[in-house]
Amino acid sequence: MDNGQRRALATAIMIAIAPVSARMQVTSRPTYSLLDVVVFGAYLPVDTSAYPAEVRSLLQQHIKRSQAYRPRPRPPEDKKFREMNMVYSAREGYERRMFAIASGAGIERLARQYVDELRPCYEWEAFHDCPEEEARFAEQHLAKNPGTPFREYLPLLAAHRWLCAAAGYELEERPQEAAQSRRASEAPLATALGSQSLLIRTAAQELKARGQCRN
Repeated sequence: MDNGQRRALATAIMIAIAPVSARMQVTSRPTYSLLDVVVFGAYLPVDTSAYPAEVRSLLQQHIKRSQAYRPRPRPPEDKKFREMNMVYSAREGYERRMFAIASGAGIERLARQYVDELRPCYEWEAFHDCPEEEARFAEQHLAKNPGTPFREYLPLLAAHRWLCAAAGYELEERPQEAAQSRRASEAPLATALGSQSLLIRTAAQELKARGQCRN
């Protein structure tokens, strides 16, 4: 499937579900969990009161760290290009998540270095390749840097992105690859469930219960 076919398929799907989405917006509001905040971003609204006091405190600290992050200035010559602004927004969001999840000297530099090496997609288009690339990169980075400050987070991130890749393969009607991606999520999820971080363990428990990329 080439890029043109992929975009056409994504557009057709969006058109098909648009009436359903509109009805859902009228009747209900999206709900997000601690997991969503950790793997997608602290900008998502979450009911912190639903968690025990210790978890709630960690989640609030995570949100504050995310809000405190200050991205690098964008090159002036790129600001006039819409696509480049989307690229920078995606990278800044990723840096913000990495910065918020860890602490210590040099975290800002390490978060930026991680994102520079990853070069994340600025949009997934609902297909498998972008989250699969993120999952593989997280696992490779951890293997090369076992002492990284992100060592508690990366197994959770990899497990989540493998499930997102599985959803993409299912959309592409590739069930064998979808099953392989789901299997690939199992080992990092098991690691995350045994994390020393209560925040990560809680997010991993939610991911295990959910069993998919998004609600």
